[in-house]
Amino acid sequence: MTGMEPMLVLALAGSAVSAVGAIAAGSAQKQASDRNAAMGEANAAAARRDATENARRQRRVNRKTAGTIRNQGFVAMDVLEDQVREGELKALDLLHAGEVKAIGLENGATLDRMQGKAAQRAGYFSAAGTLLKGGATAYGSMNSTSGYSTVDTTTGRGMALDISEGQGIYE
Repeated sequence: MTGMEPMLVLALAGSAVSAVGAIAAGSAQKQASDRNAAMGEANAAAARRDATENARRQRRVNRKTAGTIRNQGFVAMDVLEDQVREGELKALDLLHAGEVKAIGLENGATLDRMQGKAAQRAGYFSAAGTLLKGGATAYGSMNSTSGYSTVDTTTGRGMALDISEGQGIYE
């Protein structure tokens, strides 16, 4: 027993708590992104429904206008045909605009999901890094009784610090 055991336990516990926090933060971001994606998909469906309804209304206006032209005694069929074509074109434009909006919302939902997955993955990597760093620190503390004052976390080798030069000397 070197008397360092309580410090080692605290260092490892602190690393574990930080790792759990990193995982929780990544998971929370993923959940928020998934909720945003679900809302985007719901808005896309609503945009399609709105476009369909607007096209239905436009076609109703088209039929009324065509009926008015017929009732007024216009015999020029080309006027009636032009009106029918223009009316249908307006209805199709409404459907197209709704589809474009829906696709944009769906693309946003896909991006939200991707960002959520990336945040969750980053949380896992952050947790792993925290645990590894905590382990290296604990290992360095255990080795300080053998003359090392720290551990190089890149190589895992023990180092004695040369305070006068501020650099580590590998043992």
